[in-house]
Amino acid sequence: MKFIVVIAMRPNSFVRTHLMAWLIAVFLLSPLLMASNALARDVSQATGNLLLTPNHGKGEAWGKSRCINCHMMKRLHNSVPKIKTIVEKKGFATCTGCHGSNGTNAQQLCLVCHNVNDMPVNPRRTGMHRHDFNLKKDLPTSSSQCIVCHKASDMDGSFEIQQDLTVFDDAIVGTRAYTDLNDFCLRCHNRNHQQRRWPIRNPGKRDQSIAAEEDYLYIDKHGLPEGAAVEKALYPGLRKPYVYKSIVNCVDCHTMHGTTNPGLIIDNSLKGVFKLDAGLRKRGYPVKILGGVNLDHQVVPKSDYSQLCVLCHDMQVSAQERPLFGADQDTGNGLSGVHFNDGGDCVSCHRHGERTQKGL
Repeated sequence: MKFIVVIAMRPNSFVRTHLMAWLIAVFLLSPLLMASNALARDVSQATGNLLLTPNHGKGEAWGKSRCINCHMMKRLHNSVPKIKTIVEKKGFATCTGCHGSNGTNAQQLCLVCHNVNDMPVNPRRTGMHRHDFNLKKDLPTSSSQCIVCHKASDMDGSFEIQQDLTVFDDAIVGTRAYTDLNDFCLRCHNRNHQQRRWPIRNPGKRDQSIAAEEDYLYIDKHGLPEGAAVEKALYPGLRKPYVYKSIVNCVDCHTMHGTTNPGLIIDNSLKGVFKLDAGLRKRGYPVKILGGVNLDHQVVPKSDYSQLCVLCHDMQVSAQERPLFGADQDTGNGLSGVHFNDGGDCVSCHRHGERTQKGL
């Protein structure tokens, strides 16, 4: 690299000295800055690891709190325009959300971008009930809650279990890669090998927050039906592409990021039922649950889960039998198909984790 500098100025030694010092600094630092930008770009795109390490800036940038001292906003994220747009809008406050604290005491701020105004569907966070690690009351969502489960996402717009979820060290399997999404949930929701930092305190013996590991394959026989074909049962039928051998993920019915329903049950099809036909799911069917407690937290004598169940269950019987079995009765969200003629409380007969009889 060569520089040819021509200076035409009055003989002022003070100005000349400082100008020359500035030019020398540009000459010496330009290759370093270009290499640093290239290195940062290669690391983030090639490895998927966005969290800064002690190697940041070959070690010289680690522990620094002012990103603006080295990085020009207009040169950031040029290859990812969606991220660039919100970063330019929010400024350098966004840096820690993706890149961590850089060895400082700065908090990793996720909610700067992931909020109902700037990113309303990534994730959908409406509703007062959230996975806030507190069973007694609903706490405001904080960025510190986010990074418990999403420690090092690569923010590429595609959800990948091994990349976008925290790898919890389990007392039984260690840091083994997750076999599926349910495996992630079960690292905490079990009886005898919960995470030490987040134990489930004072659950009941049959509380699904700890019984899930044993029972989730038995929830209405989701996933592994045994014996006679379920399709020949009394009220068979599922909405495509669900089939009776589908293993239903926890997040098909439970949402972590916000819902109006108790038990973190989804309040809209857009928040779950991920295997459902996309055209049907995206219509946004509401789900209102009364789990023995109404939306004002008052105990009520009757529960009603039909609006959840009907998202997947659609009774395949003859046209003559549908009204007889209640299959034509709207559950209240625009969908019908569950045997609704006795009132609509599916959980009177179908229990979460029940093993005693197929489907009941």
